[in-house]
Amino acid sequence: MKRLLCIATIATLVGGVLRAAESPVKNWKDTAQFSFLDANGNTESTTLGASNLFTWTRNKWTLLLPAGALNTKSNGVRTAEQYYAGEKVEYKLDDRNYLFERYQWERNVFAGFAHRHDLSGGVGREWLQTKTDTFLTELGAGYINEQRVASERVTFAVGRGYAKYAHKLSATADFSQDAEYLHNFKESKDYRFNAESALTAVLTTRLSLKVSYGLKFRNTPPPSFGKTDTLTAVSLIVNY
Repeated sequence: MKRLLCIATIATLVGGVLRAAESPVKNWKDTAQFSFLDANGNTESTTLGASNLFTWTRNKWTLLLPAGALNTKSNGVRTAEQYYAGEKVEYKLDDRNYLFERYQWERNVFAGFAHRHDLSGGVGREWLQTKTDTFLTELGAGYINEQRVASERVTFAVGRGYAKYAHKLSATADFSQDAEYLHNFKESKDYRFNAESALTAVLTTRLSLKVSYGLKFRNTPPPSFGKTDTLTAVSLIVNY
C-alpha cells in the first residue's frame, strides 16, 4: 500500500513538471482519487484507497495509465486488499469509432487470486455524443493468466463486452454507469460481470466529490470464495 501511494505521489509530481514544460495546447490530464473511512466504538474499521489515471492524447492516439490500491482492516484484521495497474491505447478511426488495446495486472487475495494478467484488444464506438449525454460500447477478445490463491494457475481466452453511459445532471453534477462482461471460452460457466454506478459533484476547478457503488460477480469462484464483491465508496478527486 505504501509503495503504491508513493508511486501515486511521484506520478503527481511528475505531472506538475510536465505541466510546467507543456506546450500552449495541453494534451494530457491527470486524475487522482483518494478515499478514507475510519470507524471506532463497537467496531474498529479503517479503509484507505487511492487511484490515479493519467491520460495523454496526440492526433488520433490516446494513452491511459490507471493504477490503484485498496486496504481495509477491521478490529486489527485485514479484510480487504486489492492492487491494480495497467495501460490502454486507443486509435481513432473517425469521430465515433476507434481501435483499442488494453492490459491490466491485479492482485486481490480476498477474491481468490494472487495475480491476474488481463490482455485484450478490439473495437469501440461512441453511439451518443451530446452536451448532456454520452454512450459508448467496446467489443473485443483477449487472454487471462490467473494465479489463484493456494491453487493452480489457469489461463484461458476471453470475449469482452463493455458499455459506459454518462449523463450531466447539472453544471456541477454528473452520473455515470459502467458495465463489463467477460466470457471464458475455455469454461463457459466461468463468466464474470463488473459494474460501477457513480455520482460526481464538482467542488472547485480542481476538486470533486464522488460517491460510487461497484459490483464484481464471478459465476464460478475458487472453492471457499463467494461469487459477489461489492464496494461503496466516497472519494475526493483531484484533477490536474
